[in-house]
Amino acid sequence: SSAMHCSREASLLPDLAKTTVPFAAMGASCSCDDSKRIVEEVSVEVEQKAADAAKAAKETAEAAENKVAEVADADQEKVAEAAKEVAEAVAEGAKVLQEMAAEVAEIVEAKVAPIAEAVEDKATEVAEVAEAKVASVAEAAEEKAAEAAVVAEAKAAEVQSGVVAAAKDGTEACCATMDAAVAAVTGVMIIEFVAEKGEVNKVHFKTKKVGFEMAMNGGGCCGPVGQAQVTVKMVDKNGQAELLGVKRGWRVKSINGTEVTALKPSQKLLEESVAKLLEA
Repeated sequence: SSAMHCSREASLLPDLAKTTVPFAAMGASCSCDDSKRIVEEVSVEVEQKAADAAKAAKETAEAAENKVAEVADADQEKVAEAAKEVAEAVAEGAKVLQEMAAEVAEIVEAKVAPIAEAVEDKATEVAEVAEAKVASVAEAAEEKAAEAAVVAEAKAAEVQSGVVAAAKDGTEACCATMDAAVAAVTGVMIIEFVAEKGEVNKVHFKTKKVGFEMAMNGGGCCGPVGQAQVTVKMVDKNGQAELLGVKRGWRVKSINGTEVTALKPSQKLLEESVAKLLEA
């Protein structure tokens, strides 16, 4: 049992082949104290080897550092020469670039100048076309304004004529109403005659013997208005109409304010109005 325990501890040790203590020196059997001692000896030897390796590495690093310093000192002149050459090359390159930039500027200026001149010519042409177009539009607008003024003036004249006609019609209607009222109040018959030159003569008949006869002139007895007119066909000599100045051929315009348009209605209206008059 003691021998097996020692064997387990021995199996946990590092590779003892690398150490200076052979495993056979321990004999066929060992005690726990022997195992401890062996472990301690191996540990010390491993620590020593690690220290030696670290020292060697340090020495190697110092030697390499010295070697690098020597090489740097030896090549310092070459580095300076190379830096000088690089500086000269850079300066030469800058000079070449400057010359190329000047050439490019000259080329650009030579190309841009004709384009600018062409653009200026085109702008002048466009300005001239625009000016001509504006003048044409202004002239057309002026013509339209003149036409509109003529149309407005004609329309104003038409409206004015309509207003005058309406006023005239209103006046005539008012006069007709007044004639009817006067005839009813005074017991007379008022007939409007239109003379040959267009003047209107208003005649007051007081007795039943009016002394004139009516007829259609320019059409039949029932002809439409405008194509035929009711006129004085005959005036009795020394009759009431002649004494009041009525002339043959005058147009009968109205009887007691009622407009005369056709012969038969006019004759009927005349008979009704005469019936209201006094005897001669």
